[in-house]
Amino acid sequence: MNANNQLQQNVQFALFWEPYLEHTTIGVTAQNGIVTLSGTVDSYEKKIEIEKVVKRVRGVKALVEHLEVHHGITPESDEDLAIKALAAIQLNTSIPENDIKIVVAKGWVYLIGAVDWNYQKMAAQHAVSRIIGVKGVVNSLLIHSVTTDAIEQNAIQNALKRSSLLRNKTIQVAVDDNVVTLTGHVDSYLQKEEAERITWNAPGIWRIINHIEIQHP
Repeated sequence: MNANNQLQQNVQFALFWEPYLEHTTIGVTAQNGIVTLSGTVDSYEKKIEIEKVVKRVRGVKALVEHLEVHHGITPESDEDLAIKALAAIQLNTSIPENDIKIVVAKGWVYLIGAVDWNYQKMAAQHAVSRIIGVKGVVNSLLIHSVTTDAIEQNAIQNALKRSSLLRNKTIQVAVDDNVVTLTGHVDSYLQKEEAERITWNAPGIWRIINHIEIQHP
């Protein structure tokens, strides 16, 4: 079995192993570490979970996702989805609701504006992605931290070293004003995302450029 077929099979087994994906048919192709998914799911939240499962599979370097959300219910109007999205944002006290604008078009929710922290950006996305009837979320929120503290390069590097998931991985951190660039090598897509997640915890970051490469031993 060649490497492409092996990766395809590994992804298929990983999806099959998840009980909440029972009765869900997902097409999987693999080519040089790039995995493409196709098919339909009954919720946007499930679509996100499928992506997480695939990213954990060893050998996946990139993911192309063509999954469509078909809820199997009478579609809600964009107006109703907008009301629910606004309520979901307002219920989460960690999200600065006054800094976020919501646009809904054909079942897709667009988040526009700026927040101080990446966790607020991700909290907003998570809040609206759980709404039944949402077909997709485009998170265009910018990170514009108001902190005047300089980004501590050594603090970021030490935080990366403390991660058990990134043990024995050498990741370089470069800081240019409010932009952090990550370089180095890891073994999986999941490790690459973990390095970025940890880096976002540093105050003052507006943008992260993740140039970490995935190399499998």
